[in-house]
Amino acid sequence: MKKAVIVCALFLGISTFSQVKESKIKELIILTEVDKLASQEVKQNIGKYQKAYPGASNKFWEEFLKEMSPEKFADLYAPIYSEYYTESEIDDLIKFYNTSAGKKMMEVTPLILKEGMKAGEKMGKETVSKLMKKID
Repeated sequence: MKKAVIVCALFLGISTFSQVKESKIKELIILTEVDKLASQEVKQNIGKYQKAYPGASNKFWEEFLKEMSPEKFADLYAPIYSEYYTESEIDDLIKFYNTSAGKKMMEVTPLILKEGMKAGEKMGKETVSKLMKKID
């Protein structure tokens, strides 16, 4: 009987720990807006899906977009985050993203990525041009 109680207590403790960690992960996902970005990505690429499934009705696509909600992406990503981050690291990330530096990072990262993409595109064109002259 004592063994059964101990085993149950261990499983309940692990389950509670997992629920706490999952809750923190979802907080981080919402804080960093990963859930919203994933949902927006689906909306931006809906045309590709529609081409792949041309027989689907407008009603189908309306329902599809409802199903691809930020909340569902938070649920989807939580176990992935759990695989890569410890609970302590999640706590640290939440603290960071609540600081002024963390908030600024959230604000400027899309701008940095956009500029980086332009710079990479320019570098690619220059490299192609240089190699075409060199090889031809």
